[in-house]
Amino acid sequence: MRRLLILWFAIWSLFSASAVAAQPLLTVTLDFEGFADNLGVTGYGGLQFGTGWRFGDVRSGRYNAPFPELCPDFGGTCAFWLNGNGFGRVSGSGSGRITLPANVIAFSVGVATSETLDITAFAADGSVLATTGVPANILTGRLDRATLTAPPGQVISSIELNGVRDTWLIDDIEYVINPALGARSARLVLAQRVDDVVKPGEMFSLDLVLENYGQGPAFATTIELPFADDALILLDAKTSRPDVWVSDVQPGRITIRTGVLAAGRDLVTITIRFQVREDAPLGAAIGRVARLGFRDAVSEFGRGQSNLPATVIGDGPERTFWRTPNLTITGQTLSYTAAGFAPGEPVGIWYNPPAGAPPVTVATVRADGDGRVSGSLALIDLPPGDYSLVLFSHHSQQTFVGGFGR
Repeated sequence: MRRLLILWFAIWSLFSASAVAAQPLLTVTLDFEGFADNLGVTGYGGLQFGTGWRFGDVRSGRYNAPFPELCPDFGGTCAFWLNGNGFGRVSGSGSGRITLPANVIAFSVGVATSETLDITAFAADGSVLATTGVPANILTGRLDRATLTAPPGQVISSIELNGVRDTWLIDDIEYVINPALGARSARLVLAQRVDDVVKPGEMFSLDLVLENYGQGPAFATTIELPFADDALILLDAKTSRPDVWVSDVQPGRITIRTGVLAAGRDLVTITIRFQVREDAPLGAAIGRVARLGFRDAVSEFGRGQSNLPATVIGDGPERTFWRTPNLTITGQTLSYTAAGFAPGEPVGIWYNPPAGAPPVTVATVRADGDGRVSGSLALIDLPPGDYSLVLFSHHSQQTFVGGFGR
């Protein structure tokens, strides 16, 4: 029997190792399109850009891009490193740094430069993993591609570009992540917030908040939001940044897609405007659960959903929807639970003492996978009086208030 167990374990280990090794490499592409000319670049597409980076629209004529201007290899917007006055117009040193996410094994970029540009790939400890150079090419009518690859078993932590002057720009970055090296997963929150009561004929806005609070980037996210098309007319949608867009509209459904959401609380918002039909029935509930799918460095099939907005058609004034948490006091301990939050969204908790004293912070927590929050509060040191416990969700902006006495 022991031999059979050892044999089974060996076979299982072999298949497990093969499954890890078979994980596909993930390639992320950044085209820099859709951003305002001369806007600062900080975090974009899972990368962190150091001080001095700007988006640059070559169609503005401000940049010493490849000639001719309408080069088919060159998009409308790129990125450049600014050392005072703008691309191609200053003297002095030009040096730009880009920090990469975990487990990048290769980095590639298109470059336009008036003088030789050196590109170096660094490991996390500062050691040099790879170097390359791009000669002057502004009159070639193309971007020259530079690629740096880490040695086997190593990963690139950052990229540095150095020129005699900052007369260069970059476009169409690609970087490759190897999930088998232990890449970390994304964790996405999708929250809805909307007016609680809307009238027939009224126009109102629905805000979607999408946040990645995981330790790895999400490379592509799709949101499907159903809506009651028998009661609502879809007007338009606006997003907080260009790499979030409406990809499809069908009767009763709108589909939204995003580019890369970086790790560590990268956040985007989408505002969708509706008009309530004049003949919409009073009392009809119009809130719907939105669903999302995403791809990260660990999985191709991440899934999630939003909260369910408590929104109805009515003839009363617009109001804030307040709910009551479940409170239980046992001895000197208050226990509380509340449900209806977006799964994973941050919820702030505090209590209001009697006689108008300043509120006291209890905690900020994340709702669980079912959109529930629970916890306890010690009452032993609280003086007598009437108190209220408040739970406020940061993204869906719901307020739960429950009173208790001492």
